[in-house]
Amino acid sequence: MYRNYKSLKQNLQHQQVMVGTFVMEFAVPQMATILASAGADYLIVDLEHTMFSLQTVGSMIRAARGSDIPAIVRIPSIDRHFVSRSLDAGAAGLMVPRLESAEDVKTVSQYAKFPPDGDRGVAFGIGHTDYGDFRQFDGVNLLQQSNQDLVLIGQIETVAGLDHLEEILDVGALDVIFIGLYDLSSSLGVSGELAHPKVIEAAEIIIETVQKRGVILGSYVNDFESGKRWLDAGVKMIAIGNDAFLVTCKFSEENQKFKTATG
Repeated sequence: MYRNYKSLKQNLQHQQVMVGTFVMEFAVPQMATILASAGADYLIVDLEHTMFSLQTVGSMIRAARGSDIPAIVRIPSIDRHFVSRSLDAGAAGLMVPRLESAEDVKTVSQYAKFPPDGDRGVAFGIGHTDYGDFRQFDGVNLLQQSNQDLVLIGQIETVAGLDHLEEILDVGALDVIFIGLYDLSSSLGVSGELAHPKVIEAAEIIIETVQKRGVILGSYVNDFESGKRWLDAGVKMIAIGNDAFLVTCKFSEENQKFKTATG
């Protein structure tokens, strides 16, 4: 039976803070169940910086749906096969990195949404409909509901994206603008300096511009201490680190306690 994840979109629209993380190393379906058990509101399966295959991504999405946690796929580029295959596997939405123009938004929206809102190809009885006998589906309502529930996230992480932000928002297709602080710092010539005045100023411009349009804000953070400023600024979609980073930090923290206790 078709299962949707409108709760993610609805919760964001109701200004609830949603917290998740990126999956970048542990390409096993169990990660979805582990994160769901830990209370994550969503996970982002990364195809931009990983060697994951689409088959691997599909397995992780399947586990996420079984664990009732929405899986977002960060696609590496705006290509129809990345968009359609991720969504056909059952992803709740897409994250588009390095978004820099209104044309980028129009293209990904066209690929991601079924007619009449877009040009996504139709296939029933597979991952995004949770299999089953598709002859029993109400196809018209299912396609409409899919378009409504889809979460489209655009990352602003370059000077070009910042310069064209108004045009990007004018398209009206994005649910979330996600601030990519690390890449933004590189684009601004202060790579890795997240607290640099240039980075802070750029992030504040993004936040002010997006909030005026009523679009949800998202951001990557390393931890609560450094990320609270963005929470206080109105960011509602928080992504804390990634799977490998979180394991490293937790082990290092506990390991140091034992080493300190034993001198």
